[in-house]
Amino acid sequence: MTMTTPDENEGVVVNEDLETTVEVAALAAEPVPREMTWAVRLIVGLIAFSAVVVVVMVLRSDDLVRAWAEGNASAKRILETEGLEALINPPTDNRVSAPAFIAPAITLFGVMAGMLGVLAVFLRNGFEWARITITFLVFISAVASVGGILTGPPVIISVLTAIAIVIAAGLLVVMWLPANTRYIHPPHLIRGAVAED
Repeated sequence: MTMTTPDENEGVVVNEDLETTVEVAALAAEPVPREMTWAVRLIVGLIAFSAVVVVVMVLRSDDLVRAWAEGNASAKRILETEGLEALINPPTDNRVSAPAFIAPAITLFGVMAGMLGVLAVFLRNGFEWARITITFLVFISAVASVGGILTGPPVIISVLTAIAIVIAAGLLVVMWLPANTRYIHPPHLIRGAVAED
């Protein structure tokens, strides 16, 4: 039996293999597993919780500078003698000044949130490269977050960052569950075509 389908460029495309057409259609109609839905929810949750961490950092920026100054002898001396404002806006260029915490945090959050949001769509549609890219981004973010905790920020920021790391770890586990792997790599089909036997 011959099946015809319209094609914008050629007018009509003839597909003589009905079995291939049926299997590809069945694959396209395959329901998204519950585990994939949870992976996407965890991505959204991680983005939302990371936004909370950034907001807390903005609200507690003075505490971040104080915590940084505790680990720097010159900065600690300036903090004790001249106050916090002398560290944030030093009167001369050759003095110790507090590093910028907020602008990089907001920028990093914006970039990561945008990338994870777009990649989540591809992940839900079964693209392996999206799962690998999300894994890489989340792993690098978790390592950077652990490094941030080790610098000794205020306790609230450390606790929130630790919770974000736990959410990220949960996301990595759920993304790589066997059900999601079967969804991305069906056992007898390759997405869009029949696998060679």
